[in-house]
Amino acid sequence: EERGEGEEDLLSSPAFLKQKLKVLEAELSKVEEDTAALKGEADSKREEWSSQRQRLQTDLENFQSRHKSQVADIRTDAKIKVVNELLPMMDNFDRARGSIKADDEAQELANGRYLELHASLMAALEGLGVQKIETVGQEFDYNLHMAIQQVPSEEYAEGLVCEEMQPGFTCNDKLVRAAYVMVSSG
Repeated sequence: EERGEGEEDLLSSPAFLKQKLKVLEAELSKVEEDTAALKGEADSKREEWSSQRQRLQTDLENFQSRHKSQVADIRTDAKIKVVNELLPMMDNFDRARGSIKADDEAQELANGRYLELHASLMAALEGLGVQKIETVGQEFDYNLHMAIQQVPSEEYAEGLVCEEMQPGFTCNDKLVRAAYVMVSSG
């Protein structure tokens, strides 16, 4: 028992406790230094990954925007292709209507049917985003109009479209077919 008390006295002695305190303070200091270094490294990694994540997010948003734009362009091009196939048929209908004289009831009925069909076709085309190009009375625009002839006109000033020979169309602001027109020379 005496030995046990002697050892306890040694462990409780102020010199031993001071030495133990120094060792613990050194360990605590080392742990604090390691913690600070690891926090600095974590902050550095966080900034690096945050920057990389932001770049990737921006790249993804740009890709999605570009993809939507490309899909919209492809859809518009497909619509234009379909419309280009339909336009000769519509031109033939217009020519046929021009040959109908409303002299009797049968011809008036045929003309009425034509107008219904034409209105139906135009509504379907408008549903696809197709718009007829305004021509008569508009200033000649080489991006939208194809000048067939320049003619003198008392009604229209120089450079204005005075007659439409064949209608033109756009689809979602892309030219499908230029309008064939006569332009006033004043």
